Amino acid sequence: MDETRANAELIEKARQMCYPDSVAVIGASDNVLKWGSFLIISLLKGGFEGPIYPINPKAEKVMGLTCYPSVVDCPGPVDLAFITLPQPLVLTAIADCKAKGVNNVVVITSGYSETGGPGAQFEKELAAAVRDSGMRMLGPNTMGMISTHQKLSCTGANAQPPRGGISMISQSGNLGAQVMMWAEEQNVGVNKFFGTGNEGDLSCTDLLYYLAHDDSTNAVLCYLEGVDDGQAFLKVARETSEKKPVVILKSGRTEAGAKAAASHTGALAGSHEIFKGAMRQAGVIVVRQPQDLIDGAAGSYLPMPKGNRVAVVTLGGGWGVVASDLCADFNLKLPGLPQEVIDKLDKMLPSFWSRENPIDLVGQVDPGIYADALEAVVSSDRYDAILTLGLIGSSSFVADTVENAHAVAPDTVTDVMMKQVVDMSRGIEQGMRDDIVRLTKKYGKPIVNVSLDKRHLQTVIPDGKGDFVVAFNTPEKAVRVLGGMAYYQAWRRSVGLPEL
Repeated sequence: MDETRANAELIEKARQMCYPDSVAVIGASDNVLKWGSFLIISLLKGGFEGPIYPINPKAEKVMGLTCYPSVVDCPGPVDLAFITLPQPLVLTAIADCKAKGVNNVVVITSGYSETGGPGAQFEKELAAAVRDSGMRMLGPNTMGMISTHQKLSCTGANAQPPRGGISMISQSGNLGAQVMMWAEEQNVGVNKFFGTGNEGDLSCTDLLYYLAHDDSTNAVLCYLEGVDDGQAFLKVARETSEKKPVVILKSGRTEAGAKAAASHTGALAGSHEIFKGAMRQAGVIVVRQPQDLIDGAAGSYLPMPKGNRVAVVTLGGGWGVVASDLCADFNLKLPGLPQEVIDKLDKMLPSFWSRENPIDLVGQVDPGIYADALEAVVSSDRYDAILTLGLIGSSSFVADTVENAHAVAPDTVTDVMMKQVVDMSRGIEQGMRDDIVRLTKKYGKPIVNVSLDKRHLQTVIPDGKGDFVVAFNTPEKAVRVLGGMAYYQAWRRSVGLPEL
């Protein structure tokens, strides 16, 4: 089979896996401590709209659904089967899937190459049986997968991230599940998630190739422990970066990490520095920590900066100093203020303001000043991106103070007074978000924010009108994401690709 045909078939089989009309769970169970229960619950909670067929010869119903003794007994077609049986029974299940005409399988079962010895041989036999059947396989030893556009959430975790454009490939099911939980918590929209497991059939390279050609995916996150064919992965990573951002966390930076990675999935980790250098040449954004993956995903809600020139607008000087150091670490420049911006800010700020970038608003508590100062810098051609520190969440101070006063002196600060101030605070906060959305659209520049609200949870904050504000809880996260975006845009220019 020639490469073009093989690639087309790979894309089609992966698409079928992500958009099944019906799903079977082989090894389904009512025991909430077993995988066969986790998957059924996840499918039901996610709202999968097609038939769900639990398979268990010893049960009549699982989680209220009619159960069937074998996949061949299902009354309708089965597009995708999840297998959670003990390892000695998996080959029989594969044969049943072949007889039923199942398109693809996800093998959750462990006990294969990750155990070494006989396990590696068992995995070869499993892969051969899958190839003979004409199906493609995710796994074995996988956490499962998610395809939010199909309302397909089928993992061993309880993650139900919102629908969006970010897709993830993870060679660790647990780490991938944690990132999906962060996505749910921080309101970062997810498109697809693949826990690749041992990659007995579909590899991280295969799945990256599919996502490169998946129009509903606008950025790809990867957690890797090792790749068997580094040159093939590098080629696909470069091709994907030409279409959309790719963010990779590679474990095994240290000798201890490399040893742990090898024992986890059986993969060879290789030299981290060589891998990192190759990935950067391919335009991949390489990060160091799991949280960096979901932080980077939040950047997809922003327009890309045209360059690396940043204006910092802060409520306090200390934050500005920290931001300056961080920007230097990530190759972001802080050009001085042009005279026209200084003239505008002179009309808003006390005479003693610094007239420097970072722009210290010297503690002014005035939402009107926030918006006007922000527009003064975002409108300037000298800056490609804006970093705000404390504008989002600043009104929470007022609400907190009044709520505390009510708690200690309810006769002085009544319920009515407290409600009025809290409502006012919320209105101010919404107004600030509206201003940020308006200015982002008007000038086409990313405005990355650091929130001052101690209750801040969501990184991607909906404005209630279909748009979003991106706000992190630390300057480090905000600058790291902005630095990655600027790097990616610079790489595109360096290889002759159009800017995004």
